[in-house]
Amino acid sequence: MNQEYFFPIKLVAENKIIGVGELVLNGKIGWLGNIIVSKEFRNQGLGKKLTERLIRIANAKGCESIYLLATPLGKTVYQKLGFQESGKYLFFKKGEMSFPEEKNESIIPFDKKYQKEIFDLDKIAMGEDRSKVLGLHLEQSFVYKNPNKDKISGFFIPSLGDGVIICNNIIAGFEFIKKRETFGMERIIIPEECEETIEFLIQNKYTYFRDATFMFLGKLKKGNPKMVYSRIGGYLG
Repeated sequence: MNQEYFFPIKLVAENKIIGVGELVLNGKIGWLGNIIVSKEFRNQGLGKKLTERLIRIANAKGCESIYLLATPLGKTVYQKLGFQESGKYLFFKKGEMSFPEEKNESIIPFDKKYQKEIFDLDKIAMGEDRSKVLGLHLEQSFVYKNPNKDKISGFFIPSLGDGVIICNNIIAGFEFIKKRETFGMERIIIPEECEETIEFLIQNKYTYFRDATFMFLGKLKKGNPKMVYSRIGGYLG
């Protein structure tokens, strides 16, 4: 709340909030999220009305692209509004097996000198500038830096959403997934393009339990989803 990139709305009936929704604005890219209607008011077209209002706000702000992650319940609503499908995000849950806690010298706490590299890596992965959102959480983040390399290979922010992990190689990505477990995070969500990460999770007794559909309105961005080892959330990919 109270951030310049965040635009929440609510739906009210008889002084009671019966629905909510939000727009997160990253330049000319908008994400719709948390579009929710109370159970007793569903099947009345109210989810559609919330979405239409958010789209109007996004258009008024100059958005060229609007994205969202759709549940099966909302998917048909978004399709009727012109959203197209472009892949899925897969949900996995941790099993009884845990990674042994081992200190990794390449995983180090955030330092401001790594800020630009974090933003650059994220932009390559996501095809958009999420720096305003990331910037609020960098003090709690970690970076992966091989002592023999000049630049970092990735970052992990446990305090942001589902514990976002963005890396440009699987060694860093897998080590951060292990690190992520030490924060008690038992659910991990990644794009379906991440075949090696999916195999790694299954080998380590994670189980797939559902998916969400990535949908877009307008231009489709160009990113590198294989760099996503853990998403932020349904409201921001």
